[in-house]
Amino acid sequence: MIIRTIVLILGSFILYVLQTGLFSSFSLAGVVPDLLMILVVSVGFMRGRTKAILTGLLCGFYIDCCYSTVMGVFPLFYVIVGNLAGFSNKIYDEEDHMTPLLLTAVGEFLYNIMYFVVFYLLQGKINLSFYLYRIMIPRVVYTVLVSIILYRIINFGNLFLVRFDKDA
Repeated sequence: MIIRTIVLILGSFILYVLQTGLFSSFSLAGVVPDLLMILVVSVGFMRGRTKAILTGLLCGFYIDCCYSTVMGVFPLFYVIVGNLAGFSNKIYDEEDHMTPLLLTAVGEFLYNIMYFVVFYLLQGKINLSFYLYRIMIPRVVYTVLVSIILYRIINFGNLFLVRFDKDA
């Protein structure tokens, strides 16, 4: 349990640094893949709702600390997505690679809808079609493409850490 927690904290921080540092240099169509979303959805799929909610809270606070003027918005977004992704834990199979990709796409789409409502719609900017075609769809596609590789790494780490779990 302690080893898994330490690995999760370090892994989420590494993904945050990669997302904001390395991948910002490789932006396609002006968007960057959301590596933290991939982590939250993967944890929800592999470990369940509670672990995904805690992971979403941690990942959201990383984003809040550097980019947000109001604390708590991004953790709320990630917690909602992690909670919904955690429902799929009952169908978890370590050989299934399509379900996490679909969950990542749905989670990223939901995240972007919530982002649009909070940061654009509530400020009177109602041009959804522009946001949909210029930001949302490229970001969902880019995140899903990166999740093909990243999910395999996270799944390998999960299978490795199962050895240290007393309840497994």
